[in-house]
Amino acid sequence: MHGFVKLAAAAFAAIPLASALPFSVPFAASHSLAARSGLATGQGQAPKCDIFQANLAAELPANLSALIPPSNASLSQVTIGFGTQNYTCTSGKYVNVGALAQVFDISCIQELPAISANIAAVINEIQQLDGGIALENWLAKMAQWSGFKLADHYFDTSSGSLAPVFNFQVSGGDFVIGKKLQDIADPFNPTVNVDWLQLTAIAGDAAKFLVREQTAGGQPPASCSVENETLQVPYAAKYWFFA
Repeated sequence: MHGFVKLAAAAFAAIPLASALPFSVPFAASHSLAARSGLATGQGQAPKCDIFQANLAAELPANLSALIPPSNASLSQVTIGFGTQNYTCTSGKYVNVGALAQVFDISCIQELPAISANIAAVINEIQQLDGGIALENWLAKMAQWSGFKLADHYFDTSSGSLAPVFNFQVSGGDFVIGKKLQDIADPFNPTVNVDWLQLTAIAGDAAKFLVREQTAGGQPPASCSVENETLQVPYAAKYWFFA
């Protein structure tokens, strides 16, 4: 449980009350876009601060500038996602079959060290835990307590192939289905941390571009021996949404 306590401290303790959403919603039981009727347009709750100084380019290594969206895209939300990257053993290798995560608004505090500097160490601790409550169940409880959960992240096939979805229903918004434009290996520890990405929207109104960076965890072992064995690897990442 020590790792979970540290995760709470790293991600939530620094959140000022003013940045919290005015309600809390439990983790969505359904991951089907068929249930999206009646959603509002857009990203749900807007940041309760001016985020014009938030600068993705300043946070990226110079050689990763390809991740920056076009200049006509405007930043609308800075978030952090916690969850699992999911794999199936196929012919001796773990093949990614999607992810399941919860996305929290950190727009007003995204530059605080607690949001970035401690995440990798926390995720590494969680990966070593045996037993205890499942990561997704613990995150669901944190979502209820914290009151600033913004979206659920998962994969589905409603676009014709397996694709990433960010569903803002929990905060009164719409959804976005993404398509990968840029995929760059984590510049710090690519055998442990999943890739940094730029996505473009192929459906939904919640965003036009998404960037995943500052990843921690999520990579599977190099090989596997039990065919069709499934594996969930905890990860965290910073997600930037652009309208």
